[in-house]
Amino acid sequence: MMCEPSREIDIDTEPDHRRSWWGVVIKFIAILALVGGLFLLFHYALQPYMSELEEFMRELGAWGPLLYIAVFLIATSIFIPESIIAIAAGAIFGLWMGLLWVVVAGTITAVFIFAIGRHFLRERVEVILGGHPKIKAIDKAASDAGFRLMVLLRLSPLNYTLLGYLLAVSRARFKPYFLACFGMIPGNFSTVYIGFAAKHAADLAKGMEDCGGKLPSNTSLTRELTIFIGLGAAILATVVVARIAMREIRKATKEASEVPS
Repeated sequence: MMCEPSREIDIDTEPDHRRSWWGVVIKFIAILALVGGLFLLFHYALQPYMSELEEFMRELGAWGPLLYIAVFLIATSIFIPESIIAIAAGAIFGLWMGLLWVVVAGTITAVFIFAIGRHFLRERVEVILGGHPKIKAIDKAASDAGFRLMVLLRLSPLNYTLLGYLLAVSRARFKPYFLACFGMIPGNFSTVYIGFAAKHAADLAKGMEDCGGKLPSNTSLTRELTIFIGLGAAILATVVVARIAMREIRKATKEASEVPS
């Protein structure tokens, strides 16, 4: 669930290992550029309205997280990238509460997609996916490898919603599908962190403007370095884990496709 553009499920394309780490570096730089873009957005476009939004969320009380969960469920069910909504959680709720509500919302949505896909849209989704042998390989591997493969799929950068519908129409059982949702947490953490860090950077810039270019009294250089070094480490770790997961998925699906039905 890293913050990357949604991609089709293409698990058989083997990476060029001479370029693989360059790919990691490029993705890392691209995501840092995204953080910079979000900072500019928060600082110049959203900062004047953030205090009103935060006050609105406080007034909602317990209804605020429930509203967020409802928005997450509706938006991701119609293929709006969940990373965008996870970034928003980091900006609205902060790092740890944002992570909590994204994990809760993501798990509820995964269960909803599974139920809808398996009981109401199964035939339609099977028709759409039926002409893709690579997807059939995932179906067979999900049945054979079960929980392990579904965790790897959640750790990978495959499209969140498409993956949910795919597993719903596969032979995957609900219990391992549900338990494998914890595999979303590393990607959730990095995307929530991006939203948190972007808003924090915008708030810091405003505070420094008010203090004549100096750090506000409620922070320190050590704290700021810790926040942004932690962001870089979280992003890098998630990208590396996603690459390892994709390699293991290729291996599992290749083995499954070679075994006679």
